[in-house]
Amino acid sequence: MKRLTSGVAALLLLASGGIAAAQEIRIATEGAYPPFNFTQPDGKVAGLEVDLANALCERMKRPCTVVAQEWDGIIPGLLAKKYDAIMATMNITPERAKAIGFSTPYMVVPAYFVAPAKSAIDGSPASLRGKTIGAQVSTTHSRYVEKHLGSEATLKTYDTASNLLADLKAGRVDAAITTGATASDWVKGDGGKSVKLVGQPVIDAEVFGPGIGVGLRKEDESLKQSFDEAIRAVVQDGTLARIAARYVDFSITP
Repeated sequence: MKRLTSGVAALLLLASGGIAAAQEIRIATEGAYPPFNFTQPDGKVAGLEVDLANALCERMKRPCTVVAQEWDGIIPGLLAKKYDAIMATMNITPERAKAIGFSTPYMVVPAYFVAPAKSAIDGSPASLRGKTIGAQVSTTHSRYVEKHLGSEATLKTYDTASNLLADLKAGRVDAAITTGATASDWVKGDGGKSVKLVGQPVIDAEVFGPGIGVGLRKEDESLKQSFDEAIRAVVQDGTLARIAARYVDFSITP
């Protein structure tokens, strides 16, 4: 009997271990959008969203792994179940919500236009007419240019923010549009010698939605609920603000 009891106990232990392993959350980020997510020299992803992902998993009492995924394939990868969630500065938009679900917003970050330091571009539609404007592909930034400038400007898209910045500095685009924090990093990176922020924060609720959320498969309702509760907790206890302060000098709190 003791042997039978021990055997049952061993099976239960193995089963509980399997359940614990199944509870791991795999979170995808781009790894190429500093300061929110970037890839370190050792190949590991880091940044504001990686720190926040770990804080959320701690609140949910779930082990998690953050993996890098190129932006173009990030939603298809979620739908193919390569990972369970996306935290990659993804705005909640009606178009994306047709394919995937979202948590409550965990971040709100305004967009900005950036231009060469000696440019006469001031961010106004008039100053951008006839210009070539760079934006990361399949983003709310590229949609903003399409909606507000249409045929009056040429949109050039890029796979990563770093390639966009390289072409802006090289004069292959006249201006770029990106998040305020990324734009600020670009300007700080060379002391404002080559690029500058222009105009005011770019706002359009129809294009940018209510904020940035965790991308989830629509059927994963319990995981959405867990993320929603964890996001509310890190906002209320100041954890989000403390994490953000390591990377940006303005509030991102929804």
